[in-house]
Amino acid sequence: MSENKNSVFEVAILGRITWQLHSLNNEGTVGNVTEPRSLKIIDPETKKIVTSDGISGEMLKHIHAEMVWRLEDDKNKFCDACRSLEPSRFDYTIQANKNSYKDKKIEEIVADAVKTCEMCDLHGFLIQDPAGNRPSLIEFGWAVALPGTYERDIHTHARHAPGEKERGADIEQQMVYHRPTRTGVYAIVSVFQPWKIGLNNVNREYVKWGEKSKDTDDVRKHRYELALKAYRAMFLQTEGAMSATRLPHLLDFEGVIVYSTISVPVPKISPLKKDYRTEIEKIAQQIDKDNIKVKKFGSPSEFAEIISDLLRKKPYKFNIGGQT
Repeated sequence: MSENKNSVFEVAILGRITWQLHSLNNEGTVGNVTEPRSLKIIDPETKKIVTSDGISGEMLKHIHAEMVWRLEDDKNKFCDACRSLEPSRFDYTIQANKNSYKDKKIEEIVADAVKTCEMCDLHGFLIQDPAGNRPSLIEFGWAVALPGTYERDIHTHARHAPGEKERGADIEQQMVYHRPTRTGVYAIVSVFQPWKIGLNNVNREYVKWGEKSKDTDDVRKHRYELALKAYRAMFLQTEGAMSATRLPHLLDFEGVIVYSTISVPVPKISPLKKDYRTEIEKIAQQIDKDNIKVKKFGSPSEFAEIISDLLRKKPYKFNIGGQT
């Protein structure tokens, strides 16, 4: 393992965010009623099973991916699929160009995808034939409301056809529907692994851009910055389900950003736990106080400031088989 105080091996974002009057993620619609997500968790205080409100990791990851696409000015840095946010990502490209890929090995396909596409590199993808995958470098858990800190309402709405009132239309001609609105303090957990940027997970080698090592370093640094900027954007303007009419009111965001400058995973304690920040600090001190950094934030602006500090660093890189 190499030490470089300016390199970032792993980043964890652990915090409590307060969203008011949102409907970012829902279970589905039955008839004309949309049901919110419900989760069963253990109340950290009482140790009993309780029901809470939730937003899936799939939704949060989708929001981050959307921000990656939005923040990249040069869409040619995405593959054909990700340029249009096709969810199957590079597998779509493979299926559309079967003759070009029919004789390629899985490590060659992964190398092509990682080299060609920022989204496939950061957010991963599955391959049907030959069977394989590229794991995501960005992970999200459920955003779950702290017990006793959330509220739900169901609101009735109606759509009216043009001129309906003038024609004296019956109420039966209206489209009546019921949508949820939720408010709560949510525990957020997410992990980003910059050391994997540009790494072919099949042969465990970094792909190369250009002849000089600086060319590769520049691409990896750009992707590192893009992922961090997407984090900043998604938590300062969160756009999920129903955000056209239920754009969340962001009230507060507090927590910790933990990162390591050597090849050591950072501690990750759920913000559901009352003293999670203190616990994380103690673990970081015990593992390696010099190379695991715990940065507390108490507001959205402080969160943004820490992200800005991380943007001045670079992604960690292993020395693999003489690769530098």
